[in-house]
Amino acid sequence: MAKQAKQPKDALKPVCVLVGQDTYLLDEARRRIVSAVLGEADPQTCLAQYDSSVELATVLDELRTLPFLASRRVVLIGPADDFVSEHREALEKYVAAPSPSSLLVLVVTTWDPKTRLAKAVARVGEVISCTPRERESLTHWIAEAAERRGKKIDRQAAQLLEEWVGRDYGLLDTEMEKLSLHAGSRQTVTVEDVEAISTATAGPGAFDLANALTAGDTRAALEAMGGMLTARGEEFRVLGAIGWHLRRVLAAAEQVRAGRPPQEAAPYMPWDQKAVFVKFIQRRSPVSLAGDLRRLLRADLAMKSGANPQAVLAELVVRLCSGSSSS
Repeated sequence: MAKQAKQPKDALKPVCVLVGQDTYLLDEARRRIVSAVLGEADPQTCLAQYDSSVELATVLDELRTLPFLASRRVVLIGPADDFVSEHREALEKYVAAPSPSSLLVLVVTTWDPKTRLAKAVARVGEVISCTPRERESLTHWIAEAAERRGKKIDRQAAQLLEEWVGRDYGLLDTEMEKLSLHAGSRQTVTVEDVEAISTATAGPGAFDLANALTAGDTRAALEAMGGMLTARGEEFRVLGAIGWHLRRVLAAAEQVRAGRPPQEAAPYMPWDQKAVFVKFIQRRSPVSLAGDLRRLLRADLAMKSGANPQAVLAELVVRLCSGSSSS
């Protein structure tokens, strides 16, 4: 079974295969491997990079060339799908007796573990999956991204960031960079930081969806949702937008129950939208708000369990709007 993309435990194995199509995860895996193998050595003298058009003889010569001022050379081919298909038997022979002074890295979109080549690589090398795990929480990955920047992140803040951004590793890393800079000298990134930096940069579709949910306008909410579902993976961004909206509502409602004037408890927004928002939180009971959050959690679980995401989101939006207009 392929490992998830991360720092290889043994970067000095003679062969490493990176499998997947996520550009960010592939780039991150390549960077970590090269850094682990070469250290402070000059990549120009110890790193050779090619694509599938490279001649087999060139690759073999590179692999047999001794490294200069480094313990190992790295020969990287990516994308390598066509190269592997064309030179499978030769690669099997090489993997059976690899060069002790080089690391061969193959970057492919697919990798069949049943082939002779894959079995040979499994014996002497490593296969790293660079495909996002759609049913796994990203909070641990987000925490590691914060740690790489010398920061910690609250678990709730990490969960909110995951909900809001979705499973886009590149964007998550970018947001984590912005959040770290925003935190400044503070050690920990908080929910307030995520709300101020990440959710504040939302596109207009997210705010249109939030406004429609507040007004109980089912048609407008479904249209806004449809406008946000422009690519695979966007469904989790939509779910994050709904979660962000519900948390804003819950936070404001709690402040009102604690005695704060509704206009002050409502987040910043145009006055006409604020008036609708205030009426909404005044008529929504704590029981109803808790029910909304349970619907959100059920939708998240259903999507991660393989249910049709558009159908799940549509049902969630309809139920939230029905509750908004009938309360």
